[in-house]
Amino acid sequence: MTASWSYDAIADVYATDMGRSMAFDDVGWYRAFCAGQGGAALELGCGTGRILLELLAAGIDAVGADRSLPMLRRLRRDAAARGLDARVLQMDLRAPALAGRFATILLPYSLITYLTDPAAAAAVLAGLRDLLADDGCIVLDAFVPQPVQSFADFRLDYRRPHEDGFLERRKRITANADGTNRIERWYRVLDANDALREEFHTDETIRPYAPAQLQALAQQAGYVVQREVRDYSDAPPSAAMRFVTLILRP
Repeated sequence: MTASWSYDAIADVYATDMGRSMAFDDVGWYRAFCAGQGGAALELGCGTGRILLELLAAGIDAVGADRSLPMLRRLRRDAAARGLDARVLQMDLRAPALAGRFATILLPYSLITYLTDPAAAAAVLAGLRDLLADDGCIVLDAFVPQPVQSFADFRLDYRRPHEDGFLERRKRITANADGTNRIERWYRVLDANDALREEFHTDETIRPYAPAQLQALAQQAGYVVQREVRDYSDAPPSAAMRFVTLILRP
């Protein structure tokens, strides 16, 4: 699909916005995993390259795909500034359009939650088997759902330094009856004196998947769950864990 969507709007603030919202070293974990796995890696939903550029910098043979052209343009620009050769393509993960076989296919940073129809999510996972090399694996992760309450006002998420000024983000959430959440975000880009430079809104709907639901999706798609990782570490299961990563093999 080539239609614009929410992430098109945030390409130039993504590093400050979503990139600084991860509390764990997921990038280091992905890098170590791909290096240990060997062979080529494919990152779906690569965005502006938060993960992909670090894989390339580590000498990993990695390719990225994303739905958003503005995000990919920013990735290419940042890669060139670092002297990295980034191979990327625009692609909707619901309709993979690339050839090749990969030792590792990453669906990182809760990408699966944007597939709000569980049957469609399972179908996407099943289709990725055609892109796996012998002994290849899928790396699937998602945040652990927490109770969500709707609120009608835009509430401040953060105010962060951004370039030579600041970035503010507010959001409101609607918890839908079908288990999905509508998240509306309002961004304000400010200069050093708090004068408004730019503002824009995004609007997206996601479906949180609990760890057991992720496992069910994987099994429905014909995979075996080889391993479960919590918070990108060797941490044991706990009520406090925030992310779960599944290593899937056909």
